[in-house]
Amino acid sequence: MRLIFTTIILTMLASTFVMPALAHKCVLGGGSTTDIQIYNSCKADLAAGIAGHDHQNADMSGEILRLKTENEALKAQLTIIRQRLLAILGDL
Repeated sequence: MRLIFTTIILTMLASTFVMPALAHKCVLGGGSTTDIQIYNSCKADLAAGIAGHDHQNADMSGEILRLKTENEALKAQLTIIRQRLLAILGDL
C-alpha cells in the first residue's frame, strides 16, 4: 500500500514539472516563407518571454496606446523633414 501511495505521489510531482515545458511548442507547419516566418516569430516570442503565457504582461493596452501615439508623432516629424528636404532640393 505504501509503495502505491509513493508511486502516485512521485508521478504527480513529476507531472507538475513536465507541464510547463509542454505549455507551448512552436511547430513548423510547412516549407513556405509564411510558415517559416510564423515559426521564427514563435521562437523569438518564446526566447523573449512574450509568448502570451506570462500573466504580468497580459495588460499591455496602455503601453500599446503610448507607442501608437509616439509612432504618429514620429511620422509627423518625418513628414516635416521630408518637406524641408524637398524644399532644399527645389532651391538647387
